[in-house]
Amino acid sequence: MMYQVLDKDTINSEIIPYLPKAKRGFNTKSNMVEIVNCILYKLKTGCQWHMLPVSSLFSEIVLSYKTVFGHFRKWCKSGIWQQIWIHLLEKYKSHLDMSSVDLDGSHTPALRGGSQVAYQGRKKK
Repeated sequence: MMYQVLDKDTINSEIIPYLPKAKRGFNTKSNMVEIVNCILYKLKTGCQWHMLPVSSLFSEIVLSYKTVFGHFRKWCKSGIWQQIWIHLLEKYKSHLDMSSVDLDGSHTPALRGGSQVAYQGRKKK
């Protein structure tokens, strides 16, 4: 059984064209669509890299989670993954349902917090 986050045609038309071509004759052993699908699975589920069900995400040649992470890291460092994300958000902006967005409050400023708060006994000085 093979899990799919996005269908093969969507990955081929929306993501693969932005990825760099292999240099110096090095081609990946597996299908790029399956590598992207594996990365999307990890991002969607939030699982740890070593917990990826790679045997269920690849059809023929099963890559290690370390290889999948290597591709993801390379694309993030070069800014390609962010470009793909921005392109998809711009293209499908009208399809987003912003009424059900959940935001993480860890970056919300504490208006009466910080140095303005008096000493609390449970905290070290």
